[in-house]
This record gives sequence, C-alpha cells and structure tokens, in this order.
Amino acid sequence: MFKMIIYKLSQMIVVLFILTTITFILMKLSPGNPVDKILHLDISHVSHEQIETTKNKLGLNDSIFIQWLHWLNQLFHFDLGTSYQTNEPVIREIANYLGPTLIITFGTLIMSLVISIPLGIIAAIYYHKIWDRIIRVMTSLSVSLPSFFIGLILLYIFSLKLNVLPTSDEGRFASYILPIITMSIGMCAYYIRFIRSTLLEQYQTPIVESSRLRGMPERYILFQDILKPTILPIIPLLGLSIGSLIGGTVVIENLFDIPGLGYFLVDSIKSRDYPVIQGCVLFIGFFVVIINTIADLLSLLIDPKQRYTITQKETLKFKWLNSHKKEGRNDEV
Repeated sequence: MFKMIIYKLSQMIVVLFILTTITFILMKLSPGNPVDKILHLDISHVSHEQIETTKNKLGLNDSIFIQWLHWLNQLFHFDLGTSYQTNEPVIREIANYLGPTLIITFGTLIMSLVISIPLGIIAAIYYHKIWDRIIRVMTSLSVSLPSFFIGLILLYIFSLKLNVLPTSDEGRFASYILPIITMSIGMCAYYIRFIRSTLLEQYQTPIVESSRLRGMPERYILFQDILKPTILPIIPLLGLSIGSLIGGTVVIENLFDIPGLGYFLVDSIKSRDYPVIQGCVLFIGFFVVIINTIADLLSLLIDPKQRYTITQKETLKFKWLNSHKKEGRNDEV
C-alpha cells in the first residue's frame, strides 16, 4: 500500500513538472512583447535605457534555460508574477476570483450526484421498461445540447420571461442557481449512464445470484451487494469531473456574467495579460492534478479489491521480468 501511495505521488510530481515546462514554453512562443505591456507605451517613444532596464528586471536578456530555472524558483515561492493590467501579484488576483468558480464547480458536483444516483438506480431497476427509456432519452438529449445553449434557454425562461432569477451576478446566492443547473444537466447524463451500467454489471455477479438463492429480499441485495460496489468507482470519476467542470466555467461564467476564474481568464486573454494567463492555466492544472491524485488515493484506501488488483498486477509484472531475465541468461549460456 505504501508503495502505491509513493507511486501515485511521484506520478503527480512528474505530471506537474511537465505541465509547468509546457506552460513556460507556450508563453515564450506567444506573440507580443512583455516590455510593451509593462511600459504601456509604444516602443518607439521609449528610451533604449528604459527598455534594457525592463528587460533586465524581467530576466529577458538571460538564456531560455536560465529563465526557466528562475520561473521554477518563483513557483517554489508561490510567485506567479505580476499582472500587466493591475500591477498586482497574480496569485492574489486568482484568489480574488476563485470563490465563484469553486461555488459553481462543487455546487454542480453536489447537484449532479443528488440527481444522478436515484435516476441511475431507477434506470437499472426498470431495465428496458418505460422509466429506463425515458431516462435514456433525457440523458441523450442533455448530452447532445452544448452547455451555453442550455444556459441561454434557462436565462430566457427563468430570467426574462418568469423574472424569478437574476440574469447576472448580483452578489446573492441566487446568481449561482442558473449556472449550477446549466452545468449539472450535462454532468448528470454521464453520471446516470455510468451508475446504470455499473449497476447492471453488478446484477450479473455471483454474489447477487448467491444472495437470491439464499432467499434474500431484493432491497437487501440492492443496498448490500449492488450499491456499495457501484458507489466506490464514482470517487475517481469525481476527480476527473472537476477538470471538465472548471473548463466549463470559462463559458458559463462569461454567459452569466459571474466574476470567477474563467471570466478573469477570458478577460486576461483579451488584454494579453500573459502572466495572468500563465498563472491561471498553471493553477487550474495543478488543482485538477492534485484533486485527481487525492481521488485515486481515496479509492485505493476505501476499496480493498482495487489494492489487491494492483498488487496482483505488480506481482505478475515482476514474475514476467524475472522470466525474461532467466531466458536471456539461458540464451547467453
């Protein structure tokens, strides 16, 4: 178990290192001159001394490798640079805009689970019956519609026609209801399908057949033999969902005028505020990778079968490597 935790953590560190390097390279290849942005002037009206002083301050006269090392050193000190527009530290700007994004993301996760688990169970229990068909049609429809289109429909109905919910952020929780519902509709479809298919697989397992032969009631079989193995695989799925949800907030926050991280990122792209773009991409990447790693570790700790499967795979791999080593020695003889 300890080896598996070390493996997952080392895997996370490697992914974060690669993400950091790729982000640095992309920012260096991006168009525009950071000196122009900082001086806020046309480069032709600035003295050569001012330009060189700014370049030395930013380390632009150093080699790419030295700049990369300097960038890594900044990251270790939680320094993502300074915004060209506000002249504030990027990490502080991200913290200011992070709250609404987290509310939408985790609100969507909670609503998706509350809706998806009972509907997935109903679809599996009434397999190929009227309720299953209705739920499958609803999930197919919600998957086929893009989130911004669903958001526009909800805005038209609940804000313009019924006038019961605000069209943009007004500093109230009601402002987050429509964005959360918009993102939950698409997310529910994937969860319902996953829960339904997992439950149907569990219905065919020998444990369920054994419980039925022993005369156990269907309710007992559902909650003891079927639901428990079904809920556990949802944990790593939640980690994967967070990445897509944060990516989805870029569209949803701009549609509903919510001042979150996605809104801030789009505004920074429009103004070519490269330190903010780089900081937001890195922060989102780090957040998603760390959440996924935590979800994987939790599933390993909770599910003993998964630990056994991984240990079994490692044992088979070890035996396979040893057999090939022995074959190589025999060939040499």
